Amino acid sequence: MMYQIQDGPENEFQSEDLVLWHANDDKRSLPIPGVVVRQLEHDVIIRTRVDGTIREIAVSPDELVKR
Repeated sequence: MMYQIQDGPENEFQSEDLVLWHANDDKRSLPIPGVVVRQLEHDVIIRTRVDGTIREIAVSPDELVKR
């Protein structure tokens, strides 16, 4: 029996997952809560509040932590 090993990232984030995005501001990292909209090949689209406005932004999966 042969097993296949998948190369490349799996979809580790699912739609509606709650995440923390760490936005970098000059000298510090700010944790900002968000909701996953969808995962693309290299980015995750999240919905979050930035500067008082709700936005959908593309971020690297490395910048996110599941809640």
